[in-house]
Amino acid sequence: MKTSYNEACARDCSTLEKDLALCEKAGFDYIEIRLDLLRGWLKEHTVEQLKEFFGTHRLKPHAINAVYLHQGMLSDETPDWDDPAMQDFKLACEVGSAIGSGYVIIVPPLDPSGVFTGDAAAAEQECIRILKKLSALARPYGMKLCFELVGLRKSCVRSIEAADRIVRAVDEDNAGFVFDSYNIHLNGHCNDFSAIKNVQPEKLFAVHLMSADDVPESEMGQDKRCFAGTGVVDTDSFLQTLKCCGYDGMVSVETFRPEYWAKTPEWVIENAYRTTREALEKNGCL
Repeated sequence: MKTSYNEACARDCSTLEKDLALCEKAGFDYIEIRLDLLRGWLKEHTVEQLKEFFGTHRLKPHAINAVYLHQGMLSDETPDWDDPAMQDFKLACEVGSAIGSGYVIIVPPLDPSGVFTGDAAAAEQECIRILKKLSALARPYGMKLCFELVGLRKSCVRSIEAADRIVRAVDEDNAGFVFDSYNIHLNGHCNDFSAIKNVQPEKLFAVHLMSADDVPESEMGQDKRCFAGTGVVDTDSFLQTLKCCGYDGMVSVETFRPEYWAKTPEWVIENAYRTTREALEKNGCL
């Protein structure tokens, strides 16, 4: 497996320009670029300069993060390019294709009320419909869709099984998964990752690795993520399950922790690399 850094880790204290230099220095194999930080880069730099960086450095781009689906998206015959989600998708495809990224993270609809109370079967069908259309739109760019289940109660796709049903129904070679250890854990404090063994292994496009604080379910949120090595997520079991599936791709550390954002980018990226590499080494994944 390969080490990867997701820019969410130092989102509020860094820039894409800094992240590129620091990830190269730390030893990461890949970087996942965030769309907000990409837009920041494009205010002073060009896509061609970004492509040139990756062409002259060991660090390479992986998935661009993230496009958030919403109910009714792509319901018209022609895409609504004024839709912010579609603007994100277009930017991800255009830049991803140009720099050799190849992947874009796709997040299922999240209920703004904080708790999804809709019809789960209908929500799955809506995801299938949207993903089929995005698959066709992504194909000319050579981009693949990494569908990410989100374990929070506001999500309409919380389990590995639900995500698997959706990806199988979409049935396109450029539509697969990103499995995130904490998003799986969020659904009922789950540390049983064995359901991953039932998905199509060729659809495992990306992996996000992190642990989290031990807090009551009412306090669980993305801000409770922490680097592997501490916390309540069984990252060893997660990696061992992926290893059993024959997965040997990227493993990207992704946190949204305000405590980390208060640090320097140097501290965040050095510790992100150290803890991720230690977890991979411990489980014989390098």
